[in-house]
Amino acid sequence: MKFILFICLILPNFVFAETYNMVQAGKVFLGNITDEQAGQAYDDPIIEEENKVEELKLKVGDKIFFKNRDEVSHNVSAKKDGVVLFDVKLQDPGAKHDKTIELKTKGEYTIQCAIHPKMKITLKVE
Repeated sequence: MKFILFICLILPNFVFAETYNMVQAGKVFLGNITDEQAGQAYDDPIIEEENKVEELKLKVGDKIFFKNRDEVSHNVSAKKDGVVLFDVKLQDPGAKHDKTIELKTKGEYTIQCAIHPKMKITLKVE
């Protein structure tokens, strides 16, 4: 019986888990774009506008891959009513500072940069 519960409840999170690329560039969050596009977003407001993320819907077990391709550091965390879902900590620009966060708790959170408070999105974890 435990094996059947594992197959029905736990395994789908591993099999169907998604990794979402969240790129920090130009003091906004850009979703699922390449490093080349992130670099162009500084000079091309259309790229920024077309890829800007304001709300993100993911599931428990999904991951967010934070990539800072800005020229400055960011400090991103997700909170709800003062409770921290995750904290990426200070993230300097460049691929060597990329960080992956696995979502483990359902709820609606605000992802925000502590350095740039206007840089924020809503995260809904189902």
